[in-house]
Amino acid sequence: MYTDAFLIEKDQFSPWLEVLHQEFRLIGPIEENGFYTFAEIQSVRDLALNYDTTMLGPRKFIYHPEEKICAFRKTPEGFEIEPLGKAAPQILVGVHSCDLHAILVLDKVFLKKGFQDRNYRMWREATVIMGIHCTGVCPNCFCASMGTGPLFEPKEGYDFLLTDFGDRYLIELLGERAEKFILPLKLQRATESDFKKKQEIGRKVENQFKKKIDTTHLVDIILRNQNHPVWKRTAEELCLGCTNCTMVCPTCFCYNQKDEIGFDLIHYERKRYWDSCQELHFAQVHGGNFRFTRMARLRQFVTHKLATWVEQFGCFGCIGCGRCMTWCPTGIDLTEIAKEIMVTEQNKTIRMSEAQQFENG
Repeated sequence: MYTDAFLIEKDQFSPWLEVLHQEFRLIGPIEENGFYTFAEIQSVRDLALNYDTTMLGPRKFIYHPEEKICAFRKTPEGFEIEPLGKAAPQILVGVHSCDLHAILVLDKVFLKKGFQDRNYRMWREATVIMGIHCTGVCPNCFCASMGTGPLFEPKEGYDFLLTDFGDRYLIELLGERAEKFILPLKLQRATESDFKKKQEIGRKVENQFKKKIDTTHLVDIILRNQNHPVWKRTAEELCLGCTNCTMVCPTCFCYNQKDEIGFDLIHYERKRYWDSCQELHFAQVHGGNFRFTRMARLRQFVTHKLATWVEQFGCFGCIGCGRCMTWCPTGIDLTEIAKEIMVTEQNKTIRMSEAQQFENG
């Protein structure tokens, strides 16, 4: 795998993107109605690479909220399968470290050995990913606790990785595709001092985090406390079942399917769309619903993100972006749920220790 790093002046960076824009859809963070959002841009001038966060991560351009998965047409001879088409080449610009990790998590889901999702693979391969390191911390962000930021460390999942040095970027390359795009610019190679500067920026940002969570024994603690009163209390007092948490979560992958048939009964399409474990219908099976209560559905979301995901995919399902709590209408905070459970565990340990000391005289 080809890796290298260069320095690119900002007044050179924008024209370079404009050249790439002639061949690729360009998608990145823009400011819209006082908020930042990932959207297809018409001009590089629209990019807001100093953004803090977005409601939806860039996953929606790789794993679409709704997409066609098959189509066929009735003919006099029988049925004819219609081709689904190809993904348009695109560049995702300005993806933060947490969202880069989220894409790696989705890769584990949709590109796992033995099964590869056709649509996801198609869009993933057609997408050039240009990450950028954060220069600040949002109030609800705790990516440092989850090991997903503020600097992106894995050498996988992206093509370019930017670090803002003020008047220029440190730009790290990964793979031959990135090399082909950047080498014609004849940039100055990065040195050891540039990487030291990058690490200093990371340490400065890391010191800004207010929200933290200890993940050392988090999986076992969550799984041992499935009947903790925090689940019922939070569900009954706060949770609306609105599904905002799952809709904005950049690693949620659940979907449902629907069939659309024309009135002429000739053309058929099957589509999938994002679904949510917080919907009452989600756990409806023949004979009943195994998550009928709001408590069970809330517990499922938090437990999956902070515990059972590790068994499934070898990593946490939470990347610490804080979107679920930011966009929760009642401010449910999964880190506070986890911390309350941890306090209970600590109190149990203290009581057991005191009891043993009493028995031993």
